[in-house]
Amino acid sequence: MRPSVRLWLASLYLFIIGTATLAYTLVELLLGLAYGSLLVTSDALHGFMDAAISYISGFGLYYASRRGRSFPWDIYRLESLMTLLSTIWVLGFYTYLLATSIKPGGRPTPLWMTLLLLAGGAMTYAMYLWESRNYRSLRIDILKADAAHAKADTALSAAAAAAVVISNAAGLAAAETAAVFAIYGYVLYEFIKLSRDAAYGILGALYKDPRLEEGIRSVLSELGKPLDVKVRRAGSFLVVYTLVAVSPDMTVGKLHASRTRAIKAISRLHPLIVHVDVKVVPHRKELRRWLRARRQ
Repeated sequence: MRPSVRLWLASLYLFIIGTATLAYTLVELLLGLAYGSLLVTSDALHGFMDAAISYISGFGLYYASRRGRSFPWDIYRLESLMTLLSTIWVLGFYTYLLATSIKPGGRPTPLWMTLLLLAGGAMTYAMYLWESRNYRSLRIDILKADAAHAKADTALSAAAAAAVVISNAAGLAAAETAAVFAIYGYVLYEFIKLSRDAAYGILGALYKDPRLEEGIRSVLSELGKPLDVKVRRAGSFLVVYTLVAVSPDMTVGKLHASRTRAIKAISRLHPLIVHVDVKVVPHRKELRRWLRARRQ
């Protein structure tokens, strides 16, 4: 399957997941506000963040599948920026909600809402199974990360439902308060992790993967001697920069053909590679210069 097709299919799956999550979250939010349940409202806000991330990642994969020579590369950094802004908004609103809504001696969440929480958990577990299967066929890392996230969401939904049961059966309102703070803690953990990844994507940080670098060097060895290989982040995606020393006797036609084959081969090494830059220099002179720079 061509990388562009794999990226397009992965974006389609994320759009479907984001739409399903958003639809269910809207129902959950309305019911949570109507019955004054901070626990259900908290779970809904968490769902809003999940839906936003699915949409943003889906758009990033869609644009990556349509890239070409005139592609606006900054759109990858925009994807990371939008992810960062959406998580900041949800975390800020959630913090405000906690600060203004938690009151001692409040009414417990109606017991029937455990069905709502359990239904949400069942839906996220179904998403986990679906995304895990799609990851095995497409090998897109974003799907793997989203599947792991859905699995954790399932556990949170089950814990929230258990807190509602305990609150109603034993009259322990603290059980729901503890569940609310558990959800808030997980949202805060997600915020820290997503902020770190978004900052890496915006700044173009180096992506460390020894196996990928070894594969790139192996491909480049057919062109000449690889002097430098760097893999940088561009949003959720990867950009490869390389420097290769080639024989001075190589003709321009052969050099162009070999370089084109190397770029295509490197692009196939990882589905998230969106650009490959292969620069070539004469072997003898540049190799001596590069070795002197390495010694300094």
